[in-house]
Amino acid sequence: MKGSTSDPERKEGDLVKKLLGVIGAVGLVLLAVTGAAGARSQAARIQIVATMVAGDEVPTPKGDVGSARGSFTATLTKSDTGAVLNWQLSFGNLTGDAVAAHIHIAARGVAGPVVVPLCAPCTSGVTGTANINATVLEAIQNDRAYVNVHTKTNPAGEIRDQVSPAATLKTSLRAAQERPKPKGKLGRARGAFTVTITKKGSSAVLAWRLTFSGLTGKAVAAHIHSGARGKSGPVIVSLCAPCKSGARGTATVDASVLNALEAGRGYVNVHTAKNPAGEIRGQLGAAALTLS
Repeated sequence: MKGSTSDPERKEGDLVKKLLGVIGAVGLVLLAVTGAAGARSQAARIQIVATMVAGDEVPTPKGDVGSARGSFTATLTKSDTGAVLNWQLSFGNLTGDAVAAHIHIAARGVAGPVVVPLCAPCTSGVTGTANINATVLEAIQNDRAYVNVHTKTNPAGEIRDQVSPAATLKTSLRAAQERPKPKGKLGRARGAFTVTITKKGSSAVLAWRLTFSGLTGKAVAAHIHSGARGKSGPVIVSLCAPCKSGARGTATVDASVLNALEAGRGYVNVHTAKNPAGEIRGQLGAAALTLS
């Protein structure tokens, strides 16, 4: 019956509210400490990615380009003068042969000059290497560089996307890592979490997947928190509530969350009714999104 105190959905909702109250109380105490602590991870090598479509090209391309697609992946390795770029380019369903592909410097939605010629003409699956200077490197790391593919129908570019640093993190979740220490029989409780972080200027997009088993009961919520290993901290990304093993999703996060992930000060945990502060937990390593 609607409104009945025996309604399972209402009970679950009350439980989630209680859980959020517990987490919020912890967050208020620790927010000032964890929010500013830690420096960004800087690496000698990072990955960059782009997923090209006609809708991102400027000026708007001509012809039947609705199904035109492309993918650009690369590694950037620090050098004395900038970085070495090792890249791979794939594409399909263009209006014709790809006559050239380049990296340009410009903000999203704006056309800009070529700074790195990639191929001319191009075949899908082509790979190559280029040396880039400090100016181009700075543009790539700050959302001011894009890659596009040109055709005869669209000599100014047919498909395009901004080039973005990306990193994939994985962690195993166990009860022994949780703080405070969880209650119950937890010898078989475990989980796994994978997240790909794609930097978009000062923000980022997270694409994640979570699995778990052997918990004391249903997973009422899961989050990413800010906190060093062995310390509790506030929620910075809500993942699911309630959760099923195999859950996946995406989230756009701001600069403060991105900074915590780059500094290696993030952890993932899963909450249950028996352990509302968290039953299993795994620390996330530092996301390598910036060249040293």
